[in-house]
This record gives sequence, structure tokens and C-alpha cells, in this order.
Amino acid sequence: MKAKLLSQMIAATIIGGLPAAATQAEAKDTQHWAVEEIVVTARKREENLQDTPIAVTAFSGEGMEKRGVTKLNGVAAYAPNMSFQSNPSFGGASNAASIYIRGVGQKEFLPTTEPGVGLYVDGVYIARSVGAILDLVDIAQVEVLRGPQGTLFGRNTIGGAISITSQKPDAEFGGKVSVGLGTDNALTVKGTVDIPLSDTLHTRISLADMSQDGYVERLDGVELGDDDTQTGRFNAVWAPSSDFEMNFSAEFSRDRENGPPMTLMDINLGNPIDPNTPPMAVIHNVVANAMAGATDGSPCANPINKINLDVPGCYDLRYDLGDSKNAGTAPAKSESDFKATNLNMTWDINDNLTFKSITAWRDLDAEFSRDGDHSPHRVSQFHDTLEQTQFTQEFQLLGSHLDAKLNWIFGLYYFDEDGDNVNTLDFTVSNFTSGGEFSNTSKAAFGQATMDFTDWFSLTLGLRYTKEDKEFTPDQVILQNYFAGSGHPMLDAPFMQAGTRVLPLATDKQSISEVTPMVNASFHLNDNTMLYASYSEGFKSGGFTQRVFPPQVAGFTAPADASDTDLIPDFDPEFVEVYELGVKYTGLDGRLKLNAAAFHTVYDDLQIQVFTSVAPVTKNAASAKITGWETELSWLPAENWLVEASYGWLNARYDDIDFEETFIDPGNEFERVPERTASLAVSRDFYTDIGSFTARVDWSYRSKEYMDSFNTELIAQDAYDLFNANLNWTSNDEVWDAQLTLKNITDEKYLTTGIIGDAFQTYEGIYNRGREWRFNVKYNF
Repeated sequence: MKAKLLSQMIAATIIGGLPAAATQAEAKDTQHWAVEEIVVTARKREENLQDTPIAVTAFSGEGMEKRGVTKLNGVAAYAPNMSFQSNPSFGGASNAASIYIRGVGQKEFLPTTEPGVGLYVDGVYIARSVGAILDLVDIAQVEVLRGPQGTLFGRNTIGGAISITSQKPDAEFGGKVSVGLGTDNALTVKGTVDIPLSDTLHTRISLADMSQDGYVERLDGVELGDDDTQTGRFNAVWAPSSDFEMNFSAEFSRDRENGPPMTLMDINLGNPIDPNTPPMAVIHNVVANAMAGATDGSPCANPINKINLDVPGCYDLRYDLGDSKNAGTAPAKSESDFKATNLNMTWDINDNLTFKSITAWRDLDAEFSRDGDHSPHRVSQFHDTLEQTQFTQEFQLLGSHLDAKLNWIFGLYYFDEDGDNVNTLDFTVSNFTSGGEFSNTSKAAFGQATMDFTDWFSLTLGLRYTKEDKEFTPDQVILQNYFAGSGHPMLDAPFMQAGTRVLPLATDKQSISEVTPMVNASFHLNDNTMLYASYSEGFKSGGFTQRVFPPQVAGFTAPADASDTDLIPDFDPEFVEVYELGVKYTGLDGRLKLNAAAFHTVYDDLQIQVFTSVAPVTKNAASAKITGWETELSWLPAENWLVEASYGWLNARYDDIDFEETFIDPGNEFERVPERTASLAVSRDFYTDIGSFTARVDWSYRSKEYMDSFNTELIAQDAYDLFNANLNWTSNDEVWDAQLTLKNITDEKYLTTGIIGDAFQTYEGIYNRGREWRFNVKYNF
């Protein structure tokens, strides 16, 4: 079968709605009034969503536009049991994705750790989280697959996968141009043109420029949280015959921004969580006291209000300026460039066999920095450069036999990436480099088959074999010791001097081989109801801890007989087993769709970030269980009305966790995983002599969410509600479109991410921008 464009998701448009009120009554006699069908490719072949026995939420590009969603992380408001944050961690990247589905994910951007949710664009795995907050430009569909996708998607999809499909060229010349204005001088200009070069060769070019002022201002005038992005894409589809198609794309993105809008929330002037961690803020204040002439060793800051203005050099809460100001002075930037090419080929060998090839290359070049103490002092300042190149090749052979009762896929997958991440860290006690070179290779063979034994019973079996080889070569050196000559037994120790390597210049290696099975049974009780049950396994790769301090030196801070590779901390893969029951129902003559799923996850060798020094170290120190359920609804209660709703509930708990290793209480909740998520949207279509209007109101809810595994209340976000509204207009000739969007109508203030640095003793957070508006006009030709 020839590759086709993915159809639109559930939309606020009712089939049969016509551009003018005069023809609407006539249409009701000839058109069936039902929710539009959704076609997904969650199982690597096109299927109706309601016939796909896995938990999938799908959005069309048009549907995202109608919601006013412009970036990929906006889907989290509508997909149950999902968190999608932009989390810079200790770096300064303003587009680092932190994605959690059903309680499983990863918040760290470092290339020596792996994400827990896989991100795919046109079938290609995107390995690094930096740059993964994608702008939704020329997108056909977004699918959120919940639960392990270990068979077909494979790599690091332990929590789920997000699959993005871009728009393909049209066979006729045409295009669209749009201009949008909004809060804080937001300006978005987009253009797309389809240029058919022949009956068999069609091309499409898309360009976009997006800018917006920041909303956290540093005292030196630098605005944080700004946007300055240019992106473009070229796509060519060549179909010389009905059984062969070649799809080539090349794209780029360029970001030039000042970094994330982080602010200081508090300072811990007591002891760090880990008693062996050097307290950078306290050490700074001891020095500030001494320079001010204090001899009694009293704290620099007043213990009551944490401010002592009598000592100018104090690092205290005078630098807590609220959620819109920042007193940092260190360089602030977030710059990234990526380039990518993709070649997809589909060949229908005969009526029963199809061969597909996906070849892709992607290059990422990023530099980011920020002031982690948010003050003029040097307590914690960060600078990163990240270079990464990846190549992927996937072959698929798909078969359909026995009058389409047996459908199967067999595939081979190859992934290769290498790069270099250099962290330059300037702390109270030392200036040193961290990071190093990394290289990862993954090879896999996979297969999945679905047999329809009867009209009502189908069984799917899947298996994937994965072999991964990972390497890390740290290049980490102390550049300057600010306590050299002080005689301090620790801060002026021989292994703390300039020129000392923090980790040995050696290559540590890991090899991992895993088999991940899946079994799924579906039961069609009638034409409207399908039940399914599944068991699946998944794993997330192990890796290396690249942030280490003080230096790991045999005979001083490590055992005397430790080898060079022994001194490089690493961690093993983590694993899940998931049991799931689901139902998909279509009723009321196609006007109601209700999907629900309940699941139980067994989590072993859980990778936990623990503070044992100046930075978190990842260890396999826990096991856990996650139980939950979710439901999604689309309902047409009356003509021209649409109601959409979702609800998710999670109970994530540790079964076993080593407190001595992690300092995490076994009763703590998972970080960045709210217990409940919910959404509700109501839209109404109106038809007039000047065009059609769609009015939409959205509500979303998230229960309390802890931003760290210690469940620190100061950087936790209490439950909150958000209300959005959109008004869309389309002219009768469908040439003009306009949209007015209001986000966060009640101006709710909430944390989008929070960070605690045990050694730095700072509590940091990013608050949302507040109430926003956007107005967009689009011309179609």
C-alpha cells in the first residue's frame, strides 16, 4: 500500500459543517454527524485509533493550532499522566526536554544519561534532550504512546514515546503565510509553499521566525526567558510509480537566547543533606566574614531573616528578588543549532509485502551558561558546550496475509552517536572543567505479528533484541584553586590544586544486551467496544556520572588500589514490567468516543540521582511500583458542539530504597510526577455570512508536584488550575484564517521547574510567564 498522509485527529470541526449558514440545513440531510476518525501509526502501520489496542493520544497539527499550542511541551496539558517540562538542570539550556509518562522519565540533560521517554520525528529517534522542546512548525500529527514501547520503537522508551509526523508536500501548487503577535512583543512569522515539479515529484518549503522578550530581568538589563528562533524545512517526495515512494527532508533550527528565566527562591545556610558535601554558600560567607573583620565565626547572614546588610560580601536573601528579577552577573546564554536530513523509502514489493528504509543524520551544536547563585558573587556559575552527531538506519519488512488477518513486521535498527560535552564550573572553592567525550552505539533486531483469529479476537506478539556499547572519556581538570596557600586540610589539599585531574583521562566502557518481549490480546465485544490486555517490558540504558567533585584520586579520595576506570562512576540500566487493561468504546452513532486504561508497573534497578558531592550522582539504588489509570473522552452532545476530556491518576511508591546511599526517605513521592492530571475542553462552531467561527474554552488541572526526589517543599508546586480560550475564524472561501488565544486567563503563578543544589545551598525555580495573549492571521493560497 502506498504511504499516505496521516489523517486529522479529533478536531473541533464536525463533519458536514459548511462555510455558510444558508447551506448548513441542506448539509444535515446528506452528511453523517460524527467525530472524525483518527489514523495512527503507533504499531508502524496505519490503523484507526479505536482499533489500536494500546494507549495512544493523538493530535493533528490543525488541532494543536486550534488549541493555541506552539511548542511540543504544550501537549502535556491534554495527555493524561504526562509531564513535559523545559528543565535546564544545572546547565543553562532553555530548550532541554524533561519528559515523564506514567511516572517514568528523566530530568537530566547530560549526554551520559538517557531519557526515559523516546522522542521520534518521522520515525527517527532524537537522542539528546537539549533542543527537544520542538517548535510545532508544519506538523501533521503528534502521537503520545503511553507505556513501554520496547518492541517497535525500542531505544529508551521505558515510559513511552512521542512520535511526530511532519507535513508532506501537496500535489498542487499552494501554501500559506501567517503572522502572529502576542504578550511581551511576541512575533511569529511562518510561511509554507508546495511546489510540484512534476506529476511524480512534489516539494515543500517551510520557514519560521519566532521571537519574544524575556520576562525575568537581571539587574544588569539581561532579559531571561526570551525567544529568538529561526527554523526551516525542505521536503521532497518522489513517487515514480504506485508501488514506490522516496521521501527526503532537510531541516535546521537556530536559537539565540539569554537562557531560562530562573530566579532565586531561598538559600540553605545550614548543613547540606549529605554531611560530606562542602557547603559552598557557607564557605563563601565565612570568607566574607573574615574580610569584614569578623572574628567570632558567627554566620554571615542573620539566622532570623537570612540577611545581614552590614557585610557587603554576604551571600544571603538580599538576592531573592521575587519571581521576575534576578541579581546574577555571570554570562547568560542559550544558543543551539541543529541540522538534520532524513531519507525514507517505501517499496510495495507485492500486494502482501512492503519494504521500508529510514536513514537519518542529525547534528547538534549548543552553548549555554548561567549564574546559578543569582548574585554578583561566585558561588555557582555554569558554562556548557555540547556537540553531538547521530546517525540512524532502520530497515522494515511488513507483511499482510490471510486476507489481512495476519499482519507482521520485522526490522533491523542501527544507531550511532558521538560528541563532546564540556562543563566549566566556577564555584566558591575552585574553577574546573567537567564533562568529556561520549560515544554510543545501539543495534537491534525486532519483530511483531498480529493474528486475527476471529472477527472478535486478535493476538499480538513482539520481541526485540538490543545490544548497546557506550563509552565515556572524561576530560576534567582543576583550572584554579581559590584556597591555594590557605593551609586548609581539605580545600588546600594536594589533590585540590590547579592541574589535578578530577577524573582520570581514561575511557570507561559499558556493553548491554537485552531482550524485551510484548504480548497483547484484544477482544471486540461488538462493533462499538474493544477490550485489550497487554504485558510489556522495557529498559533504559545505563550510563556514566560526569559531574564529580572533589577529584577522585587513588590513595586520597578513593581506595589506593582503584584503577582509572574504577574511579569513573557509572550505573546500570533500569527495567520495567507493565501489565495493562484497556477499553475503547465508540457509541451514540459515532458521536461518543471513550478510551480508558489501567496499568501496573514493576520498576527495578531504578536510576536515582543522589547527592554525595557537589553534584548529583546516579545510582541503581531503588525498586518501585506504579499503579494508575487514565481515561479520554470525545463527545458531540449537540450539533456543532464538541466536548473533550481526560483524567489520569498515579500511585508511584518505592518498594525498596537505600537511604544510606540516596538520603531519600522511602515514603517520598516521585519527583515531577503529579498524582492526578485532568483536562476539559468545550468548543462550539458557528456559521455566518462572513465565515465560520470556532470558540473553545480549555481547563487543565495538575495536583501537587515535587520537583526533587527529596520532596523539598520550597520547590514543590501545589495543585493548580489553568483556563485557556481560543476564537478561530475562517473565511467562507477558506483563504483567510484568524485566531485569538488567551492562555492562563486567571493569571495563575506556578513553578514549571525547580532545582536544589545540595552543595551550592541554593533553591531555584522557573515560574510561568503569567497571563498571555496571541493574535494570529493566516493567508492560504
